[in-house]
Formats: sequence, C-alpha cells, structure tokens
Amino acid sequence: MQRWHHLMLRTTLQRRVSLVAGAVLAVAVVLAVVLAQSALVGGRGDLRGTGWTRWNEVSQHVGDYREVLVEAQSTHHQYTASVDPAQSARLARQRYQLLRDVVVWEGQVQVITERLEDERVDALVAEAAEGVARWREVAEEQAVLKRAGDEQGLRAATAGAPASQRFLATYRVLEDLDDLVTQRRDAAAGRQAEVLRLLRAVQVGIAAVALLMVPVILHLVRRWVLRPLGTLSAQMLRVGGGDLQTPVGLAGPPELAEVARSAETMRRRILDELADAVSAREALAQGQPLVAEVRDQLAAHELPEVPGWSTAAALRPAEGLLAGDWYDVLPLADGRYAVVVADVSGHGARAGIVAIQLKRLLEAALHLAPEPDLALAMAARVFTDEAERFASCVVVVVDPDSGVVRYANAGHPAPLVVRSEPGGGVRLVGQLEATGPLLSWLHLDVPGAWSSGTTSLAPGSVLVVYTDGLIEARPGAGTEELGVEGVLAALSNLPEITPQALVDEALDVARRVSGGRARDDVTLVVLARDGAAAPAQAAGASPAGGRRAAAATAGEGTRPRG
Repeated sequence: MQRWHHLMLRTTLQRRVSLVAGAVLAVAVVLAVVLAQSALVGGRGDLRGTGWTRWNEVSQHVGDYREVLVEAQSTHHQYTASVDPAQSARLARQRYQLLRDVVVWEGQVQVITERLEDERVDALVAEAAEGVARWREVAEEQAVLKRAGDEQGLRAATAGAPASQRFLATYRVLEDLDDLVTQRRDAAAGRQAEVLRLLRAVQVGIAAVALLMVPVILHLVRRWVLRPLGTLSAQMLRVGGGDLQTPVGLAGPPELAEVARSAETMRRRILDELADAVSAREALAQGQPLVAEVRDQLAAHELPEVPGWSTAAALRPAEGLLAGDWYDVLPLADGRYAVVVADVSGHGARAGIVAIQLKRLLEAALHLAPEPDLALAMAARVFTDEAERFASCVVVVVDPDSGVVRYANAGHPAPLVVRSEPGGGVRLVGQLEATGPLLSWLHLDVPGAWSSGTTSLAPGSVLVVYTDGLIEARPGAGTEELGVEGVLAALSNLPEITPQALVDEALDVARRVSGGRARDDVTLVVLARDGAAAPAQAAGASPAGGRRAAAATAGEGTRPRG
C-alpha cells in the first residue's frame, strides 16, 4: 500500500486522465465488437463453428430429395398402368422430367454432404444413391416395354412390383439419412443457442462494467482532480485571509504539488517581507546609523562554491535589524574551510558590538592557527571587560577533499549530521556535542578549557549548524519547545533534502511554532557533501570531558585535542 501511495504521488495528472480515458475507450471498443458480432449472428442465423446453417440446408435438400423420389415413383407406376394413349404420353413426359429432378437433387445432396465431412452421413448418401440407381434400372426396363407396347412382357416385368420394392428400400435409407441429419442439425442448434447465451452474458457483463465505470471515473476525477484542487484552494483562501503561519502543501499529482510549492514559496516570501518591515520599524528605535554599521560589520562573506559541496545559510533577528547571532564561512590558507556560528547573549546594538569583536578575533585566530580549540581560547578574550555577557560558539573546519571535520563546541547547541532515507524522510546520523564551556570571563585563564573533536562527512551527509533560537521556538511561556525532534520531523516532509530547502523549512517551522514571530535570533548554516548515499555508522569524537560525537562514516576514528 505504501509503494502504491508513492507511485501515485509520482504519477502526473495527465497520465491519470489518460489512464481513465484509455480504460473507457477499451470498454467501448469491446462492447462495440460484441454488439456487432451479435447483430451479424442475428442476421445470418448462424455462429461460426456451430454448423447449424449447413445441417439445416442438408435437411431441406434431403427432404426435397425424398419428395421428388416419391413423386417419380408414383408417376412411373401410373405410366406403366395407364391404357389411354394420351394419358400415357403426358405421364411419360412428366416421368422423364421427374427422373431428371431426382438426378439433380441427388447431386446437390452429395455436394453439400461432402463439405460436412461426416462419415455416417456420407455412407447413407452413398447407399441411397446406389438404391436410386437400382430403382431406376428396373423402372427403365419397364418403361422400355411400355413404350414398345409389349403388354405381356410388361406384365411379367411388373409382377411382384420390383420397382416398388426397390423404391421402398431406398426410401427407408433416405429416412435414416433425414433422421441423422435432423439429429446433427438439432445438436448444432443447441451449440448455437449455448454460444448465443454466452454472447449475451458477455454483452451484459461488458454493459455492467461500462455502467460501473461511470461512478468509478467520477470518483477518480473527484479524488485525483477536484479534491486536491479544493484542498489547494482552501489553503490559498486561508493565506489570503491572513493566516500566514499554516504552510501550503499538497500530496497529490506532481502538477498540483508544484503549484502548491509555488504558493508556499510565495507565503514564505510574504512572511519575510513582513518580518523585514517589522525589523525596519524596530531599527528606527535602535538608532538607524549605528544599526546599519553594526549589521554591515556582522555580515557574512559570500558562501564559497566548492566542487562536490553545496551550502546555504540564513539569519533571522528576533528584534530589529540586529542580532546577537552571527555566522561566517571562511576559506583557510591550507585549502580547508571554517564554519563559525556564534550566539552572544542579549539583543540590540550592544550585543551586536560584542558580536563584532568576537567575530574579528575568531577570524584572526583561524587565519593564524586554524585549530578550532585554539581559536575559541583566543576569542574568549573579548569578554575580559564584558563580565555580564557570554556567548556560545561552534567552529567547524572542513577538508572538502576528504570530508574530515575538526570542530570545537563552546556550549553551543550540537550541530546535526543528517542524511536522506531511501524511502523518504531524514535520519539523524550524529551530533557534534559540546567540547567545552560557554565563552565568558570565567574560563579565560583555564588551560585546555576547550578541546577539539574529529569526525567525517560521508557523501550524501548534511551538516546543520544552528543557534538555540531554532530548537527553543515555542508558542509562549511554559509550552513545549520545538526541539531537535520537531525540526527533524519537519524536514522529513521535504521531497528532497538540499541545503536551501532545509534552511527554508527549518526557518518556517520555527516561525510557525512561535506564532509568526521568533522570540530569539535564529541562525542556520548548512553544508552538504554531494554524492550517492553511503552506509553510515556512528564513531566517537572524544573531547576533553570524555563525551563522544557521532561520525558519519564507518571506521573514521576521532581524537581529542586538549
């Protein structure tokens, strides 16, 4: 059933309509052929293979053959017994014509019965022909004596009625032939009646199927076309009425599903425009010139284009145009790339300034010594004069050739390693757990406060780095947070896991769960290693505290760096 559901989701509306139309056309053609056959049978009175017509024709010819033979025998008897010359002459002419008719009917019967290929009938026809020949021989001898006027010889030839005896013997043979032909004809008629009954049953069955297909077609049109259109129309009306938090989606024909995806893109664009408008109003209250400068300083570099990899990222401030979150993807001198995501406590301009300082220190540290744990230790110096503030931060250094990942996590939500399931959905492969505490003044002089872990991304794996604004989204105080499980459940609805689709869906679900406006900054950076999915199994990445992070490839070890 599940396989059928997936098949129907991939079947286009055009193919569905073509399938229904083809079924209707096939039933119509079969019904037309059966009705035409029935009409031909009704007009011809026979069905091919039953033979009723031929047997009926033979029966009629045998009957006519018997009648003309009886009339010929009666006329011959009158002719030999007549004494009136005029009557004898008339009877002689009539007798001559009847004898010719006997020959003609005998030949017709033989021709027809030869086509039937019935040995018993052929034998009786041959026996009847032999009897007629003997009768004609005797009758001809008597006729010769009659024409010669030899009364004495005629009386001697007719004594004992030899012609009548031979006629009776032949007539009995013809009776047997007629009975046999009648039996054969009746059997053929029975077969024909059976075929006609079967033909009528087929007609009724096809007509019933044709009638049943009418509600089936109406049901399929309603289910495949009208119902999805109604669902999509209701969703669009809801969006038009102001409900921008409910996503637009449709599990139906690909054409309608594509329309639904376009409508969903439009809905998200509307939400983004509304959020930008609200942020712009709040930015006026924060002080526009300062806000613009801080925002520009925190802007990330353009995402790099790396062969075999694809990336996407987004940042949604919770208040105004400034966020305490920031992210960046930095190319390093050795050919690797560093992904940095940080979340500074607080909101507004002051949090933005601290975020700028943290960003600058991390960039410098990664260029000097591209080791995630050392970079975090250097960046923590930002909080020397910011005792009331702290930050969570994760630094991930990726080798694009091998997929090996070095990371350090300073109290940040654990980045996720996921991959698509073959049957649809998303599977969590592992998480890059914290390898040290939050960045703050408390751990400035603690040696080895942060350590590094190592893992590997197999082809088909996706790395998701995010801030807590994503998983802590909730409608209000005291309600359940979205959590990692909620994010993965939302991602399972995606037809294809791509970085941009993942970012869009994650931001949308966080905004939807929060009731339309996020209560905290939300940042997302997604890296996907292209290629066919390969089996994955977890391997540990051991930080200083002894915790393990999952690896995305089998056999890839991890090592701590303290």
